[in-house]
Amino acid sequence: MRRRIVLGLAVLTAIVFSGQALEGQRARQGQFSLENARLFYEVIGTGEPIVIVHGGPGLDHSYLQPGLDVLAAQNTLIYYDQRGTGRSEAELDSGVVNFDAFVDDIDALRQVLGHDKITVLTHSFGTLLGIEYARRYADNLTALILMNPTEPGTRFADQTRTRHAAATTEEDTAEMQELTATEAFQARDAATLSEFYRVVFRATFRDRTRVDELELDLSERTAKNGQDVARLLGESLGVANGGLDWWDRLEDIAAPTLVVHGRYDIPPVAMARALSEAIPRGSLAVLDSGHFPYIEDAGGLTSAIAEFLGGLER
Repeated sequence: MRRRIVLGLAVLTAIVFSGQALEGQRARQGQFSLENARLFYEVIGTGEPIVIVHGGPGLDHSYLQPGLDVLAAQNTLIYYDQRGTGRSEAELDSGVVNFDAFVDDIDALRQVLGHDKITVLTHSFGTLLGIEYARRYADNLTALILMNPTEPGTRFADQTRTRHAAATTEEDTAEMQELTATEAFQARDAATLSEFYRVVFRATFRDRTRVDELELDLSERTAKNGQDVARLLGESLGVANGGLDWWDRLEDIAAPTLVVHGRYDIPPVAMARALSEAIPRGSLAVLDSGHFPYIEDAGGLTSAIAEFLGGLER
């Protein structure tokens, strides 16, 4: 679905210098308006454009920085906040915050920034957006990178639940219960919710102590809106009616696709392998990490992506 993009409002562009990224790199920030929404983006680096699609749902792009910024040495990285989170504004209504709109936003971003084609790099839940973008906008896609993907179905759900239970300690459970019982959590206080997510994500690391390296200081908007955004997306996907089963959609993906997965992540490597094999031009790289490879195996991640992108026919 094509929607009118208000380009005049896209020029809220500030040039800032990011000391967290590669030294000397310039980051350009901006916003653009769509019907009932206004999206924030940040561009860093030079080279072929890669749109970074963050996970959640209900988080924003900030947790992926500065870890992925190293890719800006050879590529133009385009981060953005999904509707209703971070610095992106949206009415919390099912007609505005829904899965189709989130997919179309990726292509709206491509148009605003003037790219004929983009590579899309997704993380976690963002996998579902990447899969549908690859099907809906095949002509605009150079390649697809699915980093630590959410399963597009339920074939491996039992294994995933078992692995999650084994990785979650009694201390984790007690801390989560303590946090959720507080007035601050009920009021969606940003600091309290940030701490809750840190406890949740411990189980997803190979080395649990490294969770503190995750940039997870939720913005006020993300903390306030995140749960509603997640609920609305879930409703639009129909997950309450038995969950997704998108395995048969993968054969429709024509773009070369790299699946990158951490062997210590909660979803098993077998799921990532099956996903890569179901995509006609899919390949798999397994890293010595959990759910956040840019923290635990940055070298392996950058090498896998560089090799994949270097092998593409331009």
